[in-house]
Amino acid sequence: MPASPAGADAAGYLRWLRNQQNTYLQRMAPLWAQTHPYARRVFAERGLTPDDFRTVDDIPKLPPMTKQDYIRDPEAYRLDASRARDLSLEERTLADIIYTAGSTGEPTPFYDTVHDRFARIDLLGRGARIAGIGPDDTVMNLFPLSAVPHQGYLSATWGAMATGSKLLSAHTGRAYADFPVHRRMDEAIDLSESQRATVLWGITSYVRRVILRAETLGKDFSAVRLVMAMGEPCPTAMRDDMRARLMRLGSPHVTVNNGYGMTELMGPSTECRENGGAHLPAPEQFYFEVVDPQTYAPVPDGERGLLVLTHLNRRGTVLLRYVAGDVVALTHDQCPHCGRWEPRFLGSPYRVDGLTKVKGTLVNPAVLLDGLSSLLSRGVKEYQVVISREAPTDPLSPDVLRVRAACADEHRPRLRQEIAATVRAETEITPEIEFLPADGFGEIAGGYKFKRFVDERTVSA
Repeated sequence: MPASPAGADAAGYLRWLRNQQNTYLQRMAPLWAQTHPYARRVFAERGLTPDDFRTVDDIPKLPPMTKQDYIRDPEAYRLDASRARDLSLEERTLADIIYTAGSTGEPTPFYDTVHDRFARIDLLGRGARIAGIGPDDTVMNLFPLSAVPHQGYLSATWGAMATGSKLLSAHTGRAYADFPVHRRMDEAIDLSESQRATVLWGITSYVRRVILRAETLGKDFSAVRLVMAMGEPCPTAMRDDMRARLMRLGSPHVTVNNGYGMTELMGPSTECRENGGAHLPAPEQFYFEVVDPQTYAPVPDGERGLLVLTHLNRRGTVLLRYVAGDVVALTHDQCPHCGRWEPRFLGSPYRVDGLTKVKGTLVNPAVLLDGLSSLLSRGVKEYQVVISREAPTDPLSPDVLRVRAACADEHRPRLRQEIAATVRAETEITPEIEFLPADGFGEIAGGYKFKRFVDERTVSA
């Protein structure tokens, strides 16, 4: 792949990016029409041919599709190799099946050919280098070895190897009876200490729990310099909490990197510095639109809108104008911190369907959880927000907002007031508060992602 132009200005980089995207699109459009069932159907319904797609400005000729469309029939978006003509062995050979989980039901397969695996390795390597990972690092992969292959585990694996870093894999997760390949958390901590891991890479809540446990055990984590906290938001207060705990474990300076990603993006965007915006490592592989959620009209650069993505250089699963349901802000300005030109996500993306009404008040869970994260430096080990009904089986019963907080007994009187004040400031709702023992969220250790916000009303309904 041609390198992006060194020393380019904004116009020069954008010309380079558009040229790459258009080149890929002109190669991709015939494949849509030949080999992907969904694209063939849309082309037939709309009277489209590959010649209708010469530049990425033509992509809005296609209708948007949703995550629900994809989950209902993932095979409709998969390469049909029997219809492919003149594809190389790499392009048509299945290499990996990664799974993306919907909010309910079975996980949905996302197919990579060898071509896509190479693209993924390239993307993850570029992202790891943006975060500052290199050959001198030892990366501890703290993503679980889980029941289905997932993006996170591949991100830490390929990202580390692509940069020439040493790679350790914790292989935590739910034990499997036939093959005893999993490690307990304490074993992963011992491995991190003995091998002098410099990078801890995993799900935000699990990485933090590893750090908490290492504190309890009095471990030496003085080599750790970078935390790649992915898969969940990591607000400033949580970053500060992890940094302070790692300093107590001997690390003189720690950067906590948080990015936005999903399986469909093939890897996370990564920060070059904390809260500096998350760079898209390989933007030429996608076409992104940020649109008004109601009208689908483009919004100005840097303003929030619904993210719509189209794959431009994939062969396995290919998504066209895919609406994942996240509201983002995307800027093409040069990064003021590192000087790179890749587009960056600004702020924390949130689910457009994540806003919920509680007692008649519209609540943004991301904002509420961000506010509560400041409690982590004031005695709370972990927290969870649960929305339920006073009578679980009665859909007309009043809503209840409950905060569960794990902490030591001596902190509870003070925290009761602080939690209530924080929730009222963010939502104008007075919460119920449930205290758990300091280790009361032990289930974090066994899962993939910790559900910090739970709406039980839909379950009871």
